[in-house]
Amino acid sequence: MTNNPFTPARNMDLREIVYQKIKEAIVEGLIKPGERLSEVDIADKLAVSRTPVREAIRQLAQTGLVTLEPRKGAFVTLPTLKDAEDLYDLRSTLELMAVRYVIKNPPVETLKMYREIFASINEKTESKYYLAEDRKFHNMLYEASGNKYLHIMLGNISDLINLCRHYSVEGTPLTTFAYEHILIIDAILDQDLERAEKEMRAHLNRTKEGLLSYLRKHPDVKEK
Repeated sequence: MTNNPFTPARNMDLREIVYQKIKEAIVEGLIKPGERLSEVDIADKLAVSRTPVREAIRQLAQTGLVTLEPRKGAFVTLPTLKDAEDLYDLRSTLELMAVRYVIKNPPVETLKMYREIFASINEKTESKYYLAEDRKFHNMLYEASGNKYLHIMLGNISDLINLCRHYSVEGTPLTTFAYEHILIIDAILDQDLERAEKEMRAHLNRTKEGLLSYLRKHPDVKEK
């Protein structure tokens, strides 16, 4: 990880900056699914009082990234198998919709840039680098759709999915995922909607199965 979100927070809007830092730490996998959130530890790392940390954790609970358990504390949400399937089904439907918007007016230069990035990925590439570029690429598509509500919804779904995304690439070469991105990009650049939808669907299905495989092996994961 190139940037550590747990650096002292120095901003007038302390509650918001603390919220963003904890959220980033969760989504980036610094705090792992199922792990307990310590207000004292986080406040110490961010050099703030416990009050904005407590407020941020409550706010994160509203997004689904954090689960509050009575008399036990706050934990990074560990999705159930059904949660993961439902989230990916919803993501697939909405992301295919985003592709239909993007393909009408594709951001050519940006797509070419990402094509070069994914073409450069090889067997020596670290998974955290791939995952970071994967997130940025899909977020770019959401924004390029031009539909702000679709962008917001996909962003929220993506945050929840990313709770375990670090483990969903295990067992499959990163070059396989990278090549799938290249196929998606080429189809969008050619403005071939049928091909773009086919390649995006195949890519999302593979990542979905990778995540479900990880969750099935996790001892604390529930079916529903």
